[in-house]
Amino acid sequence: MYIDPFVIRAINRSELRKRILLYLNEIYPSPTYLAEIARVVKSDPSNVKGALVGLGNRYNGSSSLVSLGLVEIVERDGFKYYKLTEYGKKVVELLKSYNLYYNRFM
Repeated sequence: MYIDPFVIRAINRSELRKRILLYLNEIYPSPTYLAEIARVVKSDPSNVKGALVGLGNRYNGSSSLVSLGLVEIVERDGFKYYKLTEYGKKVVELLKSYNLYYNRFM
């Protein structure tokens, strides 16, 4: 599967995006809500929302996890939940192997 280098760059530029992806990978295939993600990754809900969908000047919408196709929004009963996509799962697997490889040289 081809993984766009822009996706890897966007993730590497934000520790929060990376932590969110790793958490969603841990609970895959279950979706979860914004406040739960914020609690687990130890960040403010507004920052988590920015990483997921973009938020003004601080978080570029085109680099958000949803825009990159890594996370999908699942709506149930008027509530929004976030879930890792299959593509997002492949990207997390690549990141884990990438980190294992480079950690050998650190």
